[in-house]
Amino acid sequence: MTVGAPRYGRSRALVEWTAATARWGLRTSRLDGLADAVARGAFSRAQASSVWPAAAGMGCCSVGLLSVMGPRWDPERLGHVFADAPEGCDVLLVDGPLTRATRAELPRLVARMCEPRWVIAVGSCAVSGGAFRGGHAVLGGVDQEVPVDVYVPGCPPSPEAVLLGLVKLSELIRARAGPYVVVDAGEGGLL
Repeated sequence: MTVGAPRYGRSRALVEWTAATARWGLRTSRLDGLADAVARGAFSRAQASSVWPAAAGMGCCSVGLLSVMGPRWDPERLGHVFADAPEGCDVLLVDGPLTRATRAELPRLVARMCEPRWVIAVGSCAVSGGAFRGGHAVLGGVDQEVPVDVYVPGCPPSPEAVLLGLVKLSELIRARAGPYVVVDAGEGGLL
């Protein structure tokens, strides 16, 4: 192999040519909308079945949240694999009150997460400030700083409620992408 030759050789060129030909074929046959709908539905289904949450424990609810990660509740059977670092997750479970000290850190933590990202507020402190609302250091709910997708109430919330919040998030991800392909009842025999 010469010094200036491409590393992948002819196989890379063949893959690029095949992709360009497939895109041209979809455009000319007007199936690109159908292919986009199928791909969007397949990706959202895979994304909803593989949610990687991380816990940002800032309060007493974090002890209850840790029990969800254990073998008794087994979130991995639902496709929820807990990650340790925010760079490896797409869901952030925030529990505890939003204080003046954590006000600046929470948006930075969410910005370090993968795209697309979701936030679940766990416990009444994260939802609305809880029993500590109105105090000097507590500012209120987490939704004042970051957008929240699912709220899990309770003080402290039960492990079943946290798992239900994760399941509701999976349903929300599936619902945002829509169905795979919408086919009218009269056209069902044509496909």
